[in-house]
Amino acid sequence: MNRRSGWAWFCQHRHPLRERIPLMKSMTFLLSLLVCIAGCGPRFGEVSGEVTYQGKPVPGGLLTFRPQDESMNSVAYVLERDGKFKVTLPVGEVRVSIDNREFEPRPATMPALAPGLNLPPEVSKSMQESSKESSRVSDRWVKLPTRYYELETSDLKFEVKGGEQTQTIDLKQ
Repeated sequence: MNRRSGWAWFCQHRHPLRERIPLMKSMTFLLSLLVCIAGCGPRFGEVSGEVTYQGKPVPGGLLTFRPQDESMNSVAYVLERDGKFKVTLPVGEVRVSIDNREFEPRPATMPALAPGLNLPPEVSKSMQESSKESSRVSDRWVKLPTRYYELETSDLKFEVKGGEQTQTIDLKQ
């Protein structure tokens, strides 16, 4: 009787253990993958909330979120009219600023007219009315303390955790 080596015989014949090897390899791979995924955790958080000043929503402005991790980019968000925001931010501490100077009302300006120029009354009246319209107060502007305009001076910060969370940013006088 010609005997082959143990491994050759194992590979040639149907052995119950031989059929389980692919299953065991798959299970080992899946278990390793599961451990890796569970250990990594989410690296970003979905942050929604509201910006308020003196108890009222801030109706406009540019929110800037800068992660403490300098390898991550800052995130900018244009605040909704009701003071709400929703952004995806990296996990960890973020600093915040809000700049609403874009909505600040501009002083009325009237074009300079050449001296001695006599305009018809309807043209003069139309120019004065358009000048008044340009000086209207913006409904999206609220005077905020200037320290909130810059990240370095705002002192606003919070911790982002993985998943969804709510954050109210209450600006002080």
